[in-house]
Amino acid sequence: MIMKNNIFKLLILSIIVLMNSCKLDYLPESAMSEDVYYKNTKEIGSGIIACYNGLMDVVKEEWRFSELRSDNAHLESTSSSDANNEELRRLDHMTATAQDKFINDFCWVPAYKVIARCNTLLAVIDNVSDPDTKAKYKSELLFIRSMMYFNLTRLFGDVWLVTEPITGEDALKLTKSSVDVIYAKIIEDLEIAASPAGKLPYPTFTTTSGVTKQPTAEIGRATIYAAKALLAKVYLTRKNYASAKANLMPIVQDYGTAGLIAYNLVFATSNEMNKEIIFAVRFKAGGLGIGSPFVNYFAARNSSATIVVGNGMGYNTPTEGITEKLGNVTTWSYTSGGTPIDPISTVRNLTDKRNAVSVSFFNNKVWWTAKYWESPTAVLILNDAETDWPVIRYADVLLMYAEVLNDGTDNDQSSARTYVNAIRTRAGLPNLDVAATSSKATMHTAILDERRLELAFENQRFYDMLREGSQYVVSTLNTQFANENFYKSYTQGRAPQPMTAANLLLPIPLNMTKLY
Repeated sequence: MIMKNNIFKLLILSIIVLMNSCKLDYLPESAMSEDVYYKNTKEIGSGIIACYNGLMDVVKEEWRFSELRSDNAHLESTSSSDANNEELRRLDHMTATAQDKFINDFCWVPAYKVIARCNTLLAVIDNVSDPDTKAKYKSELLFIRSMMYFNLTRLFGDVWLVTEPITGEDALKLTKSSVDVIYAKIIEDLEIAASPAGKLPYPTFTTTSGVTKQPTAEIGRATIYAAKALLAKVYLTRKNYASAKANLMPIVQDYGTAGLIAYNLVFATSNEMNKEIIFAVRFKAGGLGIGSPFVNYFAARNSSATIVVGNGMGYNTPTEGITEKLGNVTTWSYTSGGTPIDPISTVRNLTDKRNAVSVSFFNNKVWWTAKYWESPTAVLILNDAETDWPVIRYADVLLMYAEVLNDGTDNDQSSARTYVNAIRTRAGLPNLDVAATSSKATMHTAILDERRLELAFENQRFYDMLREGSQYVVSTLNTQFANENFYKSYTQGRAPQPMTAANLLLPIPLNMTKLY
């Protein structure tokens, strides 16, 4: 299975080599067309692999703008004030500025680079001779581009909607499109990709008969279930429960609860692209330039090689809130004046099987995100792990399905509870209390809580918080800023201040506001 799953990764590597030899540069506007013309099916197919490759640059840094800004994560240290940590601190405190380079370099530009690649290929898609291949390639490009716009509009609000190759002169004439317009385009494109006419294959694990399954060499590329699941998430964000349900139902009917495997195996590199992975961005170790950095990013600072070769950065450190929800109680040390200094010990309750997988406690000092870590010897080169990044998992599908059954016109708490309980059973937890989840409101809260635990550190929590509305985000984060020991330990003048709804969206990078 490992060798089979590596075929797509190695294909990505070959495309990277080709791209570097061709020197594909991007102008600052990021969405401008590449000076490359794709003349036939083979060349366009290679270009599509380059689009998948571009997703690596997006997801490698997405945690900065999603998980770090949620109530799941913060920085490890309050003392470091170098420029990079100050930018991360502003992101964590919801006070990022348009001048912050991380927003431009790690969020805005990578997303628009992928969009530019997709637009270039969509413009010449008629050069693919076979109709079914053309439909499939188009669907893959629409899927990838939709992912980018979905992230951009959730993070920034109104952004520039570019759907065809443009020149520098054209770029200067662009104006921002509203969130509603962007969502309408995302839905239009994903409806094509998720339809039978889109010709995306079914995943290899499907039990549906008479359908085209994804070839082994293409495992890691978009399937019809990936398109349906992403479309459902978009509809759920727009509170169109009926349409979300229609796209989730075929997946749930196909997989049932058998689509869930042991939680620790979901993320194991020995079990990549397992049944639960609906879509993932793929990485490959071995000094090839396409390894993942997450283990080094998230391992505790100053852990040397105890956790991972090359030390850890201490990014995306679990908050007290998420560690306690997973079943841990941490004791802190305090100064004589009552200021918290460091966590010094913890009592772990591992009843929830997700606890041991998701977080770990280093040297009785600090929590760190362990979800993408396997052993101290699993990574041989700094920032070069094998670990893929899960974008959509089947557990996410089940929890979305529970949400639409509860929140939509079905108003079916009983069925919703069944799907949440499937997740909890896998985690080793008892079923939800029926009386405590008998109303739409209480069941909704239970689903939201389960999503937080199940999908912790997968860049889902902040977007879930946004779906709850600005008041929820503001209240949740302000409570965290005021009550968590970590935030109390900041020196005067550097602690987070109460935020408002105006802080929810990221500022568009300054160079972009100057350009347009």
